[in-house]
Amino acid sequence: MSLSDAHYFEEMGVKKYEEIRRLLDSREKKDKLEGMKRLMAMISIGRDASNYYPDVVKNVVSDSLEVKKLVYQFLIHYAELKSNEALLTINTFQKDLSDTNQLIRSSALRVMTSIRVALIAQLQVMAIKQCVRDSSPYVRKAAAHAVAKVFALDPDQGEALKELIQGLLQDNSTMVLGSAVAAFNEVCPDNWDLIHPNFRKMVRLCADTDEWGQIMLLNMFTRYGRKFFLDPSTLEKEPKDTNDDGEKKKKKKK
Repeated sequence: MSLSDAHYFEEMGVKKYEEIRRLLDSREKKDKLEGMKRLMAMISIGRDASNYYPDVVKNVVSDSLEVKKLVYQFLIHYAELKSNEALLTINTFQKDLSDTNQLIRSSALRVMTSIRVALIAQLQVMAIKQCVRDSSPYVRKAAAHAVAKVFALDPDQGEALKELIQGLLQDNSTMVLGSAVAAFNEVCPDNWDLIHPNFRKMVRLCADTDEWGQIMLLNMFTRYGRKFFLDPSTLEKEPKDTNDDGEKKKKKKK
């Protein structure tokens, strides 16, 4: 939505609310887009639009990119609250994981992993696995965020998720790295074997990650350093009367 859509945020009367369902059921793309913009405006000003979920979820198959983006934003917002309704279109979400648009692929994954039904945890892991190998770092970042959500839903998926985290930690994109470390901290914070081969790369890329990613990395570096680095205060001080070769300097005779 843009500045030209500001009128959607003005107080709407009962009549306009009733028109939303008619707009969403219309065959015209412009009507569907109008209905979705009104719903997103309702959410933005704090109004509950969850009753429109069945009307919105039908439009997830729309071939209009603008409509589909708004539909996914709505579904992501209410997926946890309306998990049973979201299950009805899970096949569509799986299909959209292969969409040509990276925003649609990442949104489909976010909706799938926001459904709080443990029975589909394996499907969620498979979806994350597909997105971990995606060509877009934006989608891979979404996959990293999804790992912790699935682990919180079903801890039994921990082993499968660790394999995905291993792949994410090997990613060379600064967009992905912070999220990968965040997933590591949530799922397997003491499995340092995943960090050892990637540690130097992480240190090198840390300065180029965003602020949130840097916090994740620095917290992990602190824990890593305390566990594997020697404490400088415990090291024996070298004698001051040594040369570069470590040999004691011979005192000159006066």
